[in-house]
Amino acid sequence: MLTLLISLSVSLLAALGLYFVTYNYIWSLMLMVVLILALNFFIGRHFLKKLTTVFQEIEKDLKNNRFEKAINRLKNAYSFSKWQFFVKEQINSQIGIILYMQKKFNEAKDYLEKGFAKNWMGMAMLATLYFKEKNYEKVKSTMEKAIKNAPKEGFLYSLYAYFLTEMGEKDKAIEILVKGSKKAPLDEKLESNLEALKNGKKMKMRNYGTLWLQLNIEKMPQGFKPYQMVLARQKIRRR
Repeated sequence: MLTLLISLSVSLLAALGLYFVTYNYIWSLMLMVVLILALNFFIGRHFLKKLTTVFQEIEKDLKNNRFEKAINRLKNAYSFSKWQFFVKEQINSQIGIILYMQKKFNEAKDYLEKGFAKNWMGMAMLATLYFKEKNYEKVKSTMEKAIKNAPKEGFLYSLYAYFLTEMGEKDKAIEILVKGSKKAPLDEKLESNLEALKNGKKMKMRNYGTLWLQLNIEKMPQGFKPYQMVLARQKIRRR
């Protein structure tokens, strides 16, 4: 992207300039490395601040039910994608999440499929859409990717286990919960679900509250508004 291109170009010119003055390639290489790291950091931080401001405005829009305005802000932020890697994917995930919460599932799917693999909420929503379509192989591959990128999110293990039990793969579901209990040992809800399956009982996904309800697998209570909570749990990433 442009940040990396500018960092490389400026650093290379500076290194060449130093070499023609000193004829010392070691100092030239050291200068080049230092400048690449410094320029990439400062330029990246500049655009990260701009993106953070955009996301703060979006959160205000969602609190006030201005969903279309929030989506338009996100689409305008696509312009930052030429400066930083994965910005477009992160924006796609956020748009997909907002559309999903509005129950515009077909539109949401298009964005979530082009989203950021490290946005675990977006991945959970995408897996849910595949589950509703009975595309179980896609459910598994999406959940495996989500867990790989967010290994300490206990909810993901429980969600994956829920899907597997619904597919008739109880033993595999128990394996996933055991794995999750090691990665997220403080998640009491996960431990409870593991014990339930071991004892032949049903998992209690409602214990996860908003995290579970916002997936629309069960009917949402009247007046339920999870938008603020969704964005609050997301983090903008430079890489």
